[in-house]
Amino acid sequence: MSDIKTSKNIKNPLGKRLWRELTQDFGKYMVIFVFIFATITMVSGFLVSDISLKTTYDQSFEKYNIEDGHFSLYMPAEEDFFLGMERLYKVKVYENFYVDKEADNGSTVRFYKMRSDVNRADLLDGAFPSRISDIAIDRLYAENNDLSIGDAFKVDGRTYHICGIVALSDYSALFKNNTDMMFDAKQFTVALVTDNDFEAFPLADRHYCYSWVNNDRTLSEDQCKEKAEDIMEWLADRAILTDFLKRADNQAIMFTGTDMGSDKAMIIALLYVVMVVMAFIFAVTATNTIEQDAAVIGTLRASGYTRGELLRHYMALPIIIAMIAAVLGNLLGYTVMKDYFARLYLHSYSLTKYITAWSSEAFWLTTVVPIAILIAVNAAVISRKLRLSPLQFLRRDLSAKKKKKVMHLSGKLPFLSRFRLRVIFQNIPSFVMLFFGILFANLILLFGIMMSPLLAEYKEQVLDSKISNYQYILRAPVSTSDAKAEKYCVGELLDKDYGEEITVYGVKKDSDYLKDEMPTGKNEVLVSEGYIAKYHLAVGGEVTLKEKYSSKEYTFRIADTIHYPASLTVFMSDTQFRDLFDKDDDYFTGYFTDRRLDDIDDAYVASVITEHDLIVVADQLDDSMGLVFPIMGGFAIILYMVMIFMLSKLILEKNANAISMTKILGYNGREIGRLYLSATAWVVLLSLFVTLPIVSVLMEWIYGVFMLEMHGWMDFFVAPVTYAKMLAIGVVSYFAVSLLQYIRIRKIPMNEALKNNE
Repeated sequence: MSDIKTSKNIKNPLGKRLWRELTQDFGKYMVIFVFIFATITMVSGFLVSDISLKTTYDQSFEKYNIEDGHFSLYMPAEEDFFLGMERLYKVKVYENFYVDKEADNGSTVRFYKMRSDVNRADLLDGAFPSRISDIAIDRLYAENNDLSIGDAFKVDGRTYHICGIVALSDYSALFKNNTDMMFDAKQFTVALVTDNDFEAFPLADRHYCYSWVNNDRTLSEDQCKEKAEDIMEWLADRAILTDFLKRADNQAIMFTGTDMGSDKAMIIALLYVVMVVMAFIFAVTATNTIEQDAAVIGTLRASGYTRGELLRHYMALPIIIAMIAAVLGNLLGYTVMKDYFARLYLHSYSLTKYITAWSSEAFWLTTVVPIAILIAVNAAVISRKLRLSPLQFLRRDLSAKKKKKVMHLSGKLPFLSRFRLRVIFQNIPSFVMLFFGILFANLILLFGIMMSPLLAEYKEQVLDSKISNYQYILRAPVSTSDAKAEKYCVGELLDKDYGEEITVYGVKKDSDYLKDEMPTGKNEVLVSEGYIAKYHLAVGGEVTLKEKYSSKEYTFRIADTIHYPASLTVFMSDTQFRDLFDKDDDYFTGYFTDRRLDDIDDAYVASVITEHDLIVVADQLDDSMGLVFPIMGGFAIILYMVMIFMLSKLILEKNANAISMTKILGYNGREIGRLYLSATAWVVLLSLFVTLPIVSVLMEWIYGVFMLEMHGWMDFFVAPVTYAKMLAIGVVSYFAVSLLQYIRIRKIPMNEALKNNE
């Protein structure tokens, strides 16, 4: 008995077949290898860069002593004003004044003094300011505006000389205002100047901002939040607060880390879905090989081979290929691709210098888990096929269930149509997998090609619905001689349920700038369509808002919607606004106007909202994500072609005997291609048309979830031409694959029909 076992181990016929199977189907396995290799290369490169940058980002809080929060006062505080607060709440308060000025290129420059105690800067190139008119600007802003060390930089009529390129630790995302829907790395920058240069700015231009840092840096997020709320109450009782922001709510600090975390989850999910698809393709390939080897398997099973030995054999080749692809993919991902993805992040965020962090997590996520998925899926599918008895294999009776009666096809149908339908019915499992593969590929493809038209549509909507060309927000009520300038009131409240900041406008009932008439009922308001869509509100319903720095609440009835996609807004009459918020009868916040107001001193102007400020979200998304969209589209096209190639190839292999017989009967390669490839074409076209509405619904749901994580709202929009592009891409992909399969049909010999006949 032991001699038999030893002989079987030495001369394992199945083991000798592995190399032959690989060489015979080299094209098929090479396609799968390249796809897995490319996917893991992309994902591992992304994860290594993401983990490295995220590690640097997390360490920056301690390294650069990033604030736990900040607040702004209407007037500067006395020197010993914060001593009681520091003792009571065990914090350290730092002066962090800043001034906003407009550069000659139209962008906003936020000036800070050199900071050595809190929110320290990382010098990336050059030197920190040390002389009059020296300025150090943000790296990303410099890149976006083609600025470099030594260049002259004109701001507010004064010429500065760029001496350094920096990253400010509290501005990893360049948000001008925390309420902005998106940061703006093209038209906003933070900058450092010497103390003397900063002191030269007029006092009226200064924002009296103070940052605090907890003495105990190990406090939990909840403990920091509770302390921040106590500090806000302490300050509100003793000073006039114009701004208060704890670190957890500061988008300039926290947005980057949140975005990195969500990107990582998305890319890992993509990898695992792709690996499941590839695992099923491997499994279908293996079951097809099992059907071809039925007689050999029956003989081996009758000779004493166990199901486990056969299972390990048929799983060996997929696992070996996947492991080689994973190892090589990780090697390329850890070296070349990590730098590419790091550049993508650095093109969006103002991060401090990073060092590559070699993490076992990336290897585990991109190698161990995908291989485990592959093993699990293949083991489940192949073991089910191997449950058949040796006699069934010898007889080629490979169906675990009793054969059903062949479906009757009407004789009224043309012969070619009946033949193609029969091909489809005989290969339903493969076509079902093809359908889901096209569904998944279409979902990725839709994301890759829908965003640019969506952003363009958003720009058009915003510009079409803008209230005025210029929207002035004043520090104090100031008159203008422009008779067409219209006064308005504006304030900020928080949505009670979701905590998002909502802009509240008070506008004249007969406004010259708003087409919609303001409601007259008590506590009735108009709500922007974006606000309605994002939180599923309804006309006739109610919305409750609360003040930022107190528990006071306001409940409004939604009288109607207003088309204003620039932000989440509530509109009411200016009279109601003043009554509601206890303002004087002559109170106003700013002006709507279609031209600049030259007779208002800049000292009284807090900000001016122009077209650029309204479309900055679309511009920044297009700039930061513009390199990602083509990658996703290209990935989807490759997935299309791999799925169609593999499954159509399996169908041809399964029907090799029938194809050979048709050749014997006199059919040529073109006619056979019309029979078999047309059947696949029917399924591909049907799948393309059926999946389009499905992926549209899925993408709208995914988009809604994505927008919930962002401030503001952009309407979901898919340009009609997008669907046409998707259909065209699918058809062209199939046409390219069908040419390869046509060549394969021509190579099937006529003697194939004489093999394995009983």
